[in-house]
Amino acid sequence: MTFLQTVLRFRMPLIIILHALFSMGALWLSFLFRFDFTLGHKIYPELFWMSLPVNTAIFLIFSGFFNLYQGIWRYVSVDDLKDIVKTSAVSSLVFTFVIVTSGIYRGYPRSIYVMNFALFVVLNGSTRFAIRIFRESIKPYADNAKNVLIIGAGTAGNEIAKSLKTAKRAEYVPVGFIDRDKSLAGKRLQGLKVFGDYSVIKHVILKNRVHEVFIAIPEASNKLVKDIIAASKIPDWDVKFKIAPSVLDIMSGRYQLNQIREVSINDLLSRPNITLDDAHIRKQLAGKTVLITGAGGSIGSELCYQVAAYKPAAMVLLDASEEHAYHVDLELKKRHPDISIHTIVMNILETNLLDPVFARLKPDFVYHAAAYKHVHLMEWNPLACIKNNMLGTAVIAGLAEKHGVKQFVMISTDKAVKPRGMMGVSKRLAERVILERLPGDTKYNVVRFGNVLGSSGSVIPMFQRQIREGGPVTVTSPDMTRYFMSIPEAVQLVLQASTLHEDRAIFLLEMGEPVKIVDLAKNLIELSGLRVGDDIEIKFIGLRPGEKIFEELLTQDENLQHTPYDKIRVQKNANNDPDLVKNTLANLAYQLESGSIEAVYDSVKTLIPEMQGPSLAELKRNQFG
Repeated sequence: MTFLQTVLRFRMPLIIILHALFSMGALWLSFLFRFDFTLGHKIYPELFWMSLPVNTAIFLIFSGFFNLYQGIWRYVSVDDLKDIVKTSAVSSLVFTFVIVTSGIYRGYPRSIYVMNFALFVVLNGSTRFAIRIFRESIKPYADNAKNVLIIGAGTAGNEIAKSLKTAKRAEYVPVGFIDRDKSLAGKRLQGLKVFGDYSVIKHVILKNRVHEVFIAIPEASNKLVKDIIAASKIPDWDVKFKIAPSVLDIMSGRYQLNQIREVSINDLLSRPNITLDDAHIRKQLAGKTVLITGAGGSIGSELCYQVAAYKPAAMVLLDASEEHAYHVDLELKKRHPDISIHTIVMNILETNLLDPVFARLKPDFVYHAAAYKHVHLMEWNPLACIKNNMLGTAVIAGLAEKHGVKQFVMISTDKAVKPRGMMGVSKRLAERVILERLPGDTKYNVVRFGNVLGSSGSVIPMFQRQIREGGPVTVTSPDMTRYFMSIPEAVQLVLQASTLHEDRAIFLLEMGEPVKIVDLAKNLIELSGLRVGDDIEIKFIGLRPGEKIFEELLTQDENLQHTPYDKIRVQKNANNDPDLVKNTLANLAYQLESGSIEAVYDSVKTLIPEMQGPSLAELKRNQFG
């Protein structure tokens, strides 16, 4: 048995002995300091020896009471120091009471009480911190240990620095901080220097040979992240960037505050930040039953995770993909064992099978995220696209009304505005199915937003795959632009909009300026540590069927109004025609079953006269790829 194993085996007795020595040493040093490094003369040596066991017993009792024996010394913190101070204070008071009231310690020096308290704190605390300092100074460094500069000397920066310094193996070595608050320059945090503001980043990186920059500002704006990256770029010196998670990341359960992630394309988009009204969402969803269609998809799964954070009584996960539904079901049950999870593998067109689901589980809220969404694939499968996206929406909406659902929220897309392709056409049809219904008890609303980064229909996964394969990255046109938002932001908008007391309305987010797809590709290549042109080429391939150069969020006759939330707008359609929608829907259902693409096209044009394409000839040419 090694020495360390022996120590660990008898850890508790050794710790108690050490605390006894601390208390004895504190009293002994108190007498030495009081009497010029002697125990004094006359009665004082006798008083010392008589009071020593009393002092030791009292300190040992209260050390156990305040859990000093349970602490892990190599991780000692300010909280441990607080416990030491409390132990010493209470023990000293009890010791003083015993000495003063016993009557056998006459002439006991009063200054001893104060010094005894202070010296126990010093001896106990300094020993623990010395062990921590020693352990941190001798911990092994990884062969590829990287020097790290932390941007942000706030709470997140402090937590990250602490995590790096207490790690068992030093893979990252923090060299210091940068903070935009110039008054912090020269100060220290976790023993590390705050070098100054952003103007000195390049100098610090070169001087300290920094390999990675950690942006410890959880709610950093996209512009700030871009500015930090730009300020850190040095020719012939590669630096990688990571960032502290946002509140949304933490709420979704993906990260904790002291964890870091790679800087993603989400962090570089110029887009307004949304403020989540947590209280209203919690009040609406807590204790309720929530049904989410498309629960296994990118947006649907994020809806599941964020909804679960508000503690509904039950969640119904509906998806046609067994594999996707399984993974979300497994993760939700692991994170939230207190929520009743019902996972239904079923197509949204199966009215007879879905009706018993609604009847038995009685959802209060329905979030409808299920849809076919790949633009060019839908050009090849127009009838299936309309059947799933329009008729499927009609099925779920009808069941929601039949079974008394309080609110139905459908997720739509900017491609539904003056649609050019079948995916946009089908989503505009679905919008009309939702918005132009006869009045009832169920509230129906639509949330419309632009492209969602990282979703299954986004260009980002394709670009990332092309970069991994060495390129080229294919972009349709140098002029193509899109509005973008991240998956957590999209879901945040859906949840926030559902708390507004509207009916048959479209909600939109102020999404900032549209982004050029070619700029998105360049940023992704650079974030991968590569250079555009030298390492990865960008190739322009032209528009695919169903695509537009520019996307719009509104038609000309749609007028936006303000809502109580700064970044959310609402549009109410005044030109409702429920009878036309109902009759056309019935015709489409029959025509889709018969497979008549000409008849389907005529019915679609009846409901969407503003559609810009495709033409009937294009549909026939593109069908089945």
